[in-house]
Amino acid sequence: MIKNLPLLISILIIGVSSSTISMNGHLPTFFEWTLPIMSIILNMIAVIGLSLHVFVYKPMKKAEDNLNGAIK
Repeated sequence: MIKNLPLLISILIIGVSSSTISMNGHLPTFFEWTLPIMSIILNMIAVIGLSLHVFVYKPMKKAEDNLNGAIK
């Protein structure tokens, strides 16, 4: 999961920047609809992945380390 962390952060940055571009620029109609949809999808993927990393992987790893310490 640690290997995916830079990927998730970059997806979040791309999603936020595409959202900012779609809100601030005068774009053709095609980009006017695709950029917000793309940014919503990318932001959702990044938030779900980062939430899983923080709330599932880290506590699981900590519990595993505690268990290994108790066994030794």
